[in-house]
Amino acid sequence: MMLDDAGFDRNDKISGREPVKRQDKPSSEQMYDREVPLNGNSGHTMLHDWLDGEVDIMRASEAEGKSKVELWTRINAESEMLRRRVTPVHVQQRIMASLPDTPGTATNWWKQQVTITPVSAIAIGVALLAVGALIIQMVR
Repeated sequence: MMLDDAGFDRNDKISGREPVKRQDKPSSEQMYDREVPLNGNSGHTMLHDWLDGEVDIMRASEAEGKSKVELWTRINAESEMLRRRVTPVHVQQRIMASLPDTPGTATNWWKQQVTITPVSAIAIGVALLAVGALIIQMVR
């Protein structure tokens, strides 16, 4: 069994084991379990600074492009409009009018009366006989 210490120093004297000697791997073999290098690109752009309110719009549009800044300006304006939207009064009145006058008047579904027509009773009986016949055939 080979231990990969990922570059950390281990204290093998405490564990009483001999350190495992690493075998040199050929350089043509790719390592898939390592992180991808960032190449100096932090991912934080001038557009983020402008959205945070740290940079003015002119600098952001020069660095990131005018189309991106215009897009985010429209998104911010539409979201602000949606935040201020309220339900019209007539809709609120219709909702309140549809609510029952006294709370707790609804009955539980198992306490409600069930009405079965003769046709549905016959259909239920036939279905139960068919299921019973299938169970008997499976048991045999």
